[in-house]
Amino acid sequence: MDQLLITKTVRRFSDLIERNKDSRAYSDFKEGINEGLEIAKDTFEENVGVFISLVSEEDPAVKIQRLQERFNLMIDTIAVKEKPNYSQDHLDGIYEGFERSKKLFGGCVKEYYKP
Repeated sequence: MDQLLITKTVRRFSDLIERNKDSRAYSDFKEGINEGLEIAKDTFEENVGVFISLVSEEDPAVKIQRLQERFNLMIDTIAVKEKPNYSQDHLDGIYEGFERSKKLFGGCVKEYYKP
């Protein structure tokens, strides 16, 4: 995968995350969702070279599935440490944000690897 496609993917995913942050009135759950989305975005940006460099010239549908699986695994292995100021709602929101990021990522890669 060339550098331009990597840059486009990172930018597009980052934009999707920002647009999908919850802007309702303050709540611990909402803040957790936004934090989970931000953690997912940062994790992807930090690992994008290794993450996408393994993509070969295979069938686009298989490529999309492999990228999605790799992203899901990367997100599922993030361990969120409980902090004294995190309520259970906040922690639940972080994990909800992780789940949302998986769906957003799936839409993002489908744009660039249309079957």
